[in-house]
Amino acid sequence: MQMRSFKSIGTGIVFVSASLASSAVAAPAGLPDATQEAQDIGVCAAPTSWARTDKVLTCTCPANFNISTSLWGTDIYTADSYICTTALHASVLDRSGGRVTIEMLPGQNSYAGTKRNGVSTRSYGKYTASYRFVNPSTTGSSQTAASPRGKKTGSRNPFEKGAAAILNGIGLGGLGQATDQQAGENIGQCTGATKWRGTGKSLSCTCPANFSVKGPIWGTDIYTDDSYICKAALHAGRIGRSGGQVSIRMIDGQSSYAGTLRNGVTSLSYRRHTGSYRFD
Repeated sequence: MQMRSFKSIGTGIVFVSASLASSAVAAPAGLPDATQEAQDIGVCAAPTSWARTDKVLTCTCPANFNISTSLWGTDIYTADSYICTTALHASVLDRSGGRVTIEMLPGQNSYAGTKRNGVSTRSYGKYTASYRFVNPSTTGSSQTAASPRGKKTGSRNPFEKGAAAILNGIGLGGLGQATDQQAGENIGQCTGATKWRGTGKSLSCTCPANFSVKGPIWGTDIYTDDSYICKAALHAGRIGRSGGQVSIRMIDGQSSYAGTLRNGVTSLSYRRHTGSYRFD
């Protein structure tokens, strides 16, 4: 039996979602659905800190992330396996990186090693913590406070294909016509817009000079509502690095978001998300 130095943990984890699947990486077969909403944990690593929980977690893999050799399992992986490399192995993303979501699960009696997409994992016997990929939740959950960036999925604004199709066909001018007390609400300095998810509000905010462009944003023209507004505005060509005031309109979530390079800013691709905004 293969020996590893790792203290016993009581649970496991499951991959829930991801972005940036490419033609070089085989698309995963039908994935199970997560049963709760995701907590954003930032940059992906091995998620051993969330053992003994049933948490759903989402994290981001940088472009050209390091390929780890400490990987055990296929589809279901040991909890000390590096998330980004197992995501590549599981055909959830490619070397351009992106966002993945995982759900904690119990450990397994055995793990089978395989080679996929240029990544080799190892076999192992009984272990106490695991994870696998699943689709993000589209149902409500009471566990939203865990995420510092707000809900990634949930009941506040579930995605409807028909509504999204209509929104995609409306020009910027049409979406910019807010009415009644919703028109142009000033929210001060720009951050993200998850607080206004599902409201349909038109909002204005101010970006300071030389604002940070380090954090990730997702989408092109239509952005996920947790994308930093100032960086998205720079990407969309609405402002320069000198900052200024911008206006956005909250709209429904989309089935997918395309990442692009514009104005020196790279946005990332993402799959289904429950809230979006676009610039008025």
